[in-house]
Amino acid sequence: MPRALHALVPILALLTACAPRVDIEAESARVAARSDAIMAAEKAQDLEAAVAFYVADAVVQPSGAPLIRGRDAVRQMYSDIFGSGAIKDFQGTRSTLELAASGDLAVETGINRITLTTPGGDMLDVGKYLAIWKQVDGEWYVSMLSYSSDAAAPVPLTPAK
Repeated sequence: MPRALHALVPILALLTACAPRVDIEAESARVAARSDAIMAAEKAQDLEAAVAFYVADAVVQPSGAPLIRGRDAVRQMYSDIFGSGAIKDFQGTRSTLELAASGDLAVETGINRITLTTPGGDMLDVGKYLAIWKQVDGEWYVSMLSYSSDAAAPVPLTPAK
């Protein structure tokens, strides 16, 4: 082995030993708990609780609407949705959650089931979401969210009369 490589081996060993160790399982559980909590806040239509899960510079790509950027815009989005009175029930179900090896980013996918109250009866909208979680100062926050419907329009839950 050339002398240069002999000199690098101890340095690489030191850097490897000093690299922070990420407990992927524990961090994944922390993200899952935060995900469950934001879904509970959305189900309860708790504006401030839901908004608190987003980073200050969050980006949201809602279905059929322009991009939203920043926590204030996220607050307005939730205010519009919750204030409409149209949401009868919300259920989010996580499908996957993957934590980056670095331990500071996580990707979550899932399914949304939203029951809407309309003058013609309840409607069901089923769709999917993709959330990027980011660890900031030791806590997990939604950095980016994209969601869309699986159908062109919600479907009636009650038969037409």
